Amino acid sequence: MKLSPSPGIYIVTLNNYEPISVNANDARIADKAIKVTRANIKVGKTQNLAARAKGYQKTFGAQNMKFQAIAELDEPEAVEKLILARFDHLRIRGRTGRKNEWLHSISPSQALSVILEVLHGADYPFELLTTTVED
Repeated sequence: MKLSPSPGIYIVTLNNYEPISVNANDARIADKAIKVTRANIKVGKTQNLAARAKGYQKTFGAQNMKFQAIAELDEPEAVEKLILARFDHLRIRGRTGRKNEWLHSISPSQALSVILEVLHGADYPFELLTTTVED
């Protein structure tokens, strides 16, 4: 599926067993950032789905990640806040204790179910791009 440059919500899953820094593409801060594996997933928002997917490929390598666009919508920031509130207890904390968008202890299909619930319950128009993800 060719991604559009539209704003939206996405999930990133990984294939790697060895931890990779979420800032692996920036040597200055790579060692300070959290490290993630196939046990983690990321739920995020972007103003450009196509560009964001390319950014993850640079960070993790195309062979180590899968970017799945879930929905296009004009208000991704507002919807991401609603989604992350539902995942609050699963969010990974960095060295400073700040929570980020990377999750643990949830499968991609479980995360997608929550995302779909939030999208359908929120008062923001959206175009659904997928209803399934690979676990």
